[in-house]
Amino acid sequence: MKTTNTLFIKKQLRQLYQGFSAELKEAASEVLLECEVAIRMGDYQTACYHAQTLFKLAGKDSKEAKTLFHGLMFAEDVVTRDSFVLIHKESPYFESLKKLAADLNFSIKEHSFPYGYWTKDYVVSTGNDVLTPAKKSKDHYFTETFMRNAKQNDGLYYGKLQLTEHHQAKTSIPSALAWRDESQTLLDTSFVRKTALEGGNLFCAINKKGQRFYLVGENVISETMAYNEVDRTTAIDITIKELGCNPEQLLVIPQWAYHLDLQMAYLGHGQFIIHSFTQTDFNFNLSEDVQSKVAATFQTLADFFEKDIIDKTCQILRDNGFEIKKVFGCLFYLDDYTDLKQLKYVPFCKSSADHDGVLALMMNGFALDLDDNGRHFIVPRCDQDIFKEQFEIYLAGLGVNVQYVDMLEYYDYDDEFSGMAAGIMSANSVTDVVAFMNGSIRCQTSIVSKNLSPVYHLEQSKHRFFEAAKKLDLITTKTEDHLFLPEMK
Repeated sequence: MKTTNTLFIKKQLRQLYQGFSAELKEAASEVLLECEVAIRMGDYQTACYHAQTLFKLAGKDSKEAKTLFHGLMFAEDVVTRDSFVLIHKESPYFESLKKLAADLNFSIKEHSFPYGYWTKDYVVSTGNDVLTPAKKSKDHYFTETFMRNAKQNDGLYYGKLQLTEHHQAKTSIPSALAWRDESQTLLDTSFVRKTALEGGNLFCAINKKGQRFYLVGENVISETMAYNEVDRTTAIDITIKELGCNPEQLLVIPQWAYHLDLQMAYLGHGQFIIHSFTQTDFNFNLSEDVQSKVAATFQTLADFFEKDIIDKTCQILRDNGFEIKKVFGCLFYLDDYTDLKQLKYVPFCKSSADHDGVLALMMNGFALDLDDNGRHFIVPRCDQDIFKEQFEIYLAGLGVNVQYVDMLEYYDYDDEFSGMAAGIMSANSVTDVVAFMNGSIRCQTSIVSKNLSPVYHLEQSKHRFFEAAKKLDLITTKTEDHLFLPEMK
């Protein structure tokens, strides 16, 4: 889709140029030429700079040029005035997030796709594209050999936690044609057919130098190897091709949780926060028994993962121009941290199939950068006040405010949280429900560039549609006034 985006940008800039007076055209012709050369060379920063000059010459706000280049260059896992949050109308966070969007003035769109409210897993935004998994159904592709390789990989958790089953990407659209029918009024999408990709295992992030990177978890590469029966190098090549990025833009991140967004978060401005287990003080107004269990659990996990995964992640990101802050973003414990049956629940640590042991889960959120309305990080409501205050201090040091979304429909007439309303009798808080669901607010949302939605940019969407039709050798109308599917030859 990148080529289609650049064609549209050049078309818009030429139309802008054609509206200039003869005198202005003489001054602007070289700027337009340099802009088009930069686009052709893939130097989008320079191209955007020249485009801003053209917009200024036209008496327009130069921010319009950034909007034009947003999907191609500026889009990332951060909500701005040029992107929107997509969320299922049945998500328990929907009503609360809608209120917050009105308060902070950012865009939100609801959907009712029949694949559930884990939107992130099947609407995967890579900045200049939206990818939807459409792999063929395939069972038992994790052979003993691939599982053994996964357990020997220090960048994964299977060996340390002695797990015998590999995480598998759950969501795959059964019919690409049906998906087109369901989504085309809201999204322009491409398909992932070989990569074991879930949105929870991908970050689209821009470093301090303005360079965009695609962070995927080791689980993605490991499962892609097994699914396609290929070696690691080939699996990485498949991932690069389907993400549509350059090899140097792909960063493979080690994992101690099955999804990256449970262990780290992107804040924008080239900043990542990374959960660390090396906390010396667990005095969050907890009982001595709980404090000791948290300390023991975290010491075990620190021994397993701090050096091989967390510190290595920090180094990978620093080496590629990102600012890193270790934080204490989760609070949980196991009744018996040596029990393999309990260890498998990391990081929603539960001593049972319920939610015992989970106290706070603050990493699975998403960021906003709203100009005059400030920078924010949205996470689910947390009732551990001291822990919450500490987390807020961490982020305030990075220039970010923490905002909380609630599950408004799960409260009774006395404004008390109701496990019965949530359908989870033993749940007493939002955190309990998060633990029961094994996922949180980032998992249930996707941040998409407005350039990739006909709702916001119909002309650009129409352009992509007809460029795709040309590639498929379809008969098209002489104008782009209609969005019906042309007849096959």
